[in-house]
Amino acid sequence: MVLETLYETLRSEKHPLTLTLVAFIITTAAMLIAYNNFPESTSALTMLFITIGFMPIVHKIFVGEEEKVVDEKDRPFAFISTHFNVIHSYGWMFVGMVIAFGFWAVALPDSNDGCSGLACIVPTKNDVFTEQKKVYSAITGKAIFDESTGNAVGQAECFGESKSFDRCFMLIFKNNFGVMSRAIAFSFVWGAGAIELLAWNASVIGFFIGSEVFSKSLDAGIARAIGYLPHGAPEITAYFIAAIAGGIINAMVSKSKFRKHEISLVVTDVVMLLVLATIILFLGALIETATIFGMLQIAIGGIIAFFTLFLILYIPSVRYGISQMREP
Repeated sequence: MVLETLYETLRSEKHPLTLTLVAFIITTAAMLIAYNNFPESTSALTMLFITIGFMPIVHKIFVGEEEKVVDEKDRPFAFISTHFNVIHSYGWMFVGMVIAFGFWAVALPDSNDGCSGLACIVPTKNDVFTEQKKVYSAITGKAIFDESTGNAVGQAECFGESKSFDRCFMLIFKNNFGVMSRAIAFSFVWGAGAIELLAWNASVIGFFIGSEVFSKSLDAGIARAIGYLPHGAPEITAYFIAAIAGGIINAMVSKSKFRKHEISLVVTDVVMLLVLATIILFLGALIETATIFGMLQIAIGGIIAFFTLFLILYIPSVRYGISQMREP
């Protein structure tokens, strides 16, 4: 397929910014296709068409990851070193989607009444960002958006007079864990399925940033983006890792023949990846809760712990220990 060939070209040339450009193009095309075919459901179906666009690329990535796990012999195993390429690819795709949604949150018209010619094929802000506006209203109203129910929650636990650090933390962690669980399930059942969840999160972040730029200034948009990094980076990374775990299992199950010890190796790696993702998700929830309650030291401690965890996984002795755990 064309996109598979494109991915091979990008990977061989190692141009991550080109992959970001591809994500921008796919996201933009998904908006136009959704609007011009299903105008009443543009916001939701944009995510579906983004997923379809990335399917051949993501499938190629997961097949390569599953083979990589099995082909490792004498090289010590490490989570990040082994799966860095796919985390790297997911990261640049996510950045491209955020940029696309942010750009169109600024550039799209508020109305296309009286349009003519090609201008009529362009959706309005409301067409593309109907669902994202609900999240925006929840957060600006000092609440947390529960992605499993689509409702605003956490006013009492995190912002009200009876607010509690423990209850707020558990609410955020439970909400994010539900998203991560769906990323695993979507990738397992449908290899590229987790892209839809990542596209949704990218659309929310992009809309928030674009709204700040449109209503205030570019500086305000940049400040909003930076504000998401402390807790957003761990959360999105956890979703990436969970999606990798589900996708690797999907790639293995789709095969008709297995090599010696292949199943045990893959299952071991998947379990370790899920443990790592859960730890990172815990840190993300801790950072977000501490930020809400103004506990700067705890938030900084969580950020340091997040980066330290990745550094530890690169230490040769740690990698060797993990490698021994995987021995069949």
